[in-house]
Amino acid sequence: MARRGVFLRAEEVAFLKEAQRWRQQCILVLTRAKPQGPLYKADEKILDAIDGLAEVVTGDRQRFHQESPRTPGPDLPPVKWRTVD
Repeated sequence: MARRGVFLRAEEVAFLKEAQRWRQQCILVLTRAKPQGPLYKADEKILDAIDGLAEVVTGDRQRFHQESPRTPGPDLPPVKWRTVD
């Protein structure tokens, strides 16, 4: 029997990669489905289930969600603006 934390962690990582792949495929289907149609609604439920699964495994329901764009920080070099006369 494998030690706890080594074997189980590898399974968890593989499982999450598959779940992420399933979620990406569902999003692809969602982009092509008729809004609020039966396929759209079923696909939303699958996405919700995958997010619930991520919450159970990692504790983070938004594990596979895309991050919001961030405002550039103060460490960036100054931008040279070109003005038109």
